[in-house]
Amino acid sequence: MTALDTAAGYPAAAGLEQLLGDPRDPANPFGFAAAVARDAGARFPAEFASELGPRLGLSFVPPEHGGLLSTLDETVLMARLVSRRDGAAMPASMFSVTGAGCVLLAGSARQREEVVRLLAGGGVVGFAMAESAHGSDLLANECRLDPHASGGFRLNGGKWLVGVGERCDALVVVARTGGRGPAAFTAVLLRGEQLAAVRRERPVGTGGLRGIESTGVRFDDVEVPADCVLGEVGHGVEIALKVMQLVRVLSTAANLGCADTGLRLALEFARGHDFGGRALVGHAQPRRAVATAAALVLACDAVALTAARGMHALPAAQCLWSGVAKRVATELSADVFALCSDVLGARSVLRDGPFAAFDIARRDNLVVRHIDTAPDANLRAIASLVAQFPADAPETAVPDEVAAAFRLDDRLPPLRLDRLDLALRGADPVSAAFPGVAASAAAALRGAGESTAAARVRRVEARLTGVVRAMHRLRAGAPADDPRRLDLAARFCLLHAAAACVCLWWFNRERILCSLPAGSAEWLSPVLAVLLDRAGDRSPRLDERDAATAYALAERLHLSNELLSAVPLALADGPARTTGSEAQR
Repeated sequence: MTALDTAAGYPAAAGLEQLLGDPRDPANPFGFAAAVARDAGARFPAEFASELGPRLGLSFVPPEHGGLLSTLDETVLMARLVSRRDGAAMPASMFSVTGAGCVLLAGSARQREEVVRLLAGGGVVGFAMAESAHGSDLLANECRLDPHASGGFRLNGGKWLVGVGERCDALVVVARTGGRGPAAFTAVLLRGEQLAAVRRERPVGTGGLRGIESTGVRFDDVEVPADCVLGEVGHGVEIALKVMQLVRVLSTAANLGCADTGLRLALEFARGHDFGGRALVGHAQPRRAVATAAALVLACDAVALTAARGMHALPAAQCLWSGVAKRVATELSADVFALCSDVLGARSVLRDGPFAAFDIARRDNLVVRHIDTAPDANLRAIASLVAQFPADAPETAVPDEVAAAFRLDDRLPPLRLDRLDLALRGADPVSAAFPGVAASAAAALRGAGESTAAARVRRVEARLTGVVRAMHRLRAGAPADDPRRLDLAARFCLLHAAAACVCLWWFNRERILCSLPAGSAEWLSPVLAVLLDRAGDRSPRLDERDAATAYALAERLHLSNELLSAVPLALADGPARTTGSEAQR
């Protein structure tokens, strides 16, 4: 089996990449030059929306509802391949996921059919929940949906930052129907006459994802028939929060795509730029920066892939896993850009030239951090979940569904959004099963002569247990708003990510990962190093040995035009760009 045979399970993603072509081709509408031109004019990426809208718009819709979903990890890969060319392209072609997800989760058969038909025709479903006066304090929202004598409702008030609100063909609105608490809100689907009565305000642009303009909307006594309600009255917040788990997992693709572009551009520059009579990459510091960035991308990749598979295999755990994936992807991708910008120097902020796509990707990546879940709100939710883990829970065997989330050859059950939950019922499956996995993995690594990797696996186990116990102590003796809870939640996310990387390696040790021989820990050890260091409240770059390993892997995958991923796909890129000393070698 060759390395690229591992992409056989993702035919839609592999075909999409070839369709999009070489991003370095200046004439390619899906390439870097086109992205730079669109960004300069703050233009909507219409080429992506028209070409890919129906395909990506149905990529998260289960086939029983008329969609194109195979598995969610393939959808993440597809969105990542699009985002590496232009971060704005993913929302342009997939912004319907939140609104359409609410309909798929709670809508009637008629509502689902209408929305799927709309998506298949390239239409867009908007989502309106946030209000400018309240931000992430959703339970303070004031927009009202009041009962009317007609048997329906009247909608009054306003919503804020409705993505592609100017373009949407349907709109899901979550508005207040009661007094207090989560049960005071209801979700409705507006189309036709109801949507025509919505007053759309001036779009608001952002520094990144330019052209994806968010719109304010106003409702002035809009008539909403009773059959527009999604699910039941009073379930709006529950529906939205469950669907946000799906959105958070999919949003990791945007971080991965942007970070992939940033890393590749920095690597190309470091290999081709002369400094002191030799290529920049021949110097220890820039080489170490690129290597560290590569390890961070691989960490994000592992977390995104396994969280996406977990949506199928362990849907009830996604209230935690999706939040962890969101936190890890946004934090580590920001680190990737910090490291790579130091390598590129002034070229990292230029708006033209061969590396102009770097600054666009960095700005796009920053905007993704604030889409769907505010960072501190996400950490508060994670802290609350971790604090509810059973104290000193007995070690458990690895359930089949946990193994399926990590074992890439396993057939996944269908995606069931109705099985998502807002609370863990007992322990997190990974945290509970990890001690047994860690013991077996460490023993196997020591037997293969990988003593450093083995020691890191056991360190992940010890620190993960320690963070959970520390959270229990805080719950017992500290006020609810103690900021140390968020600090512990942030550390938990990194350690949970490290555990996911170990599980990914352990359950696929007979399989090729990252184009490496089966069982190789060449990718795992540097990844654990960067995650453990950050979980210890430090952010150093890799040491010399780990840097050499990670750099060699990143360079090999880059030059062979493979995605930097556990499941590498052949990229459509042409030959890597070279300048200076690299071109002369």
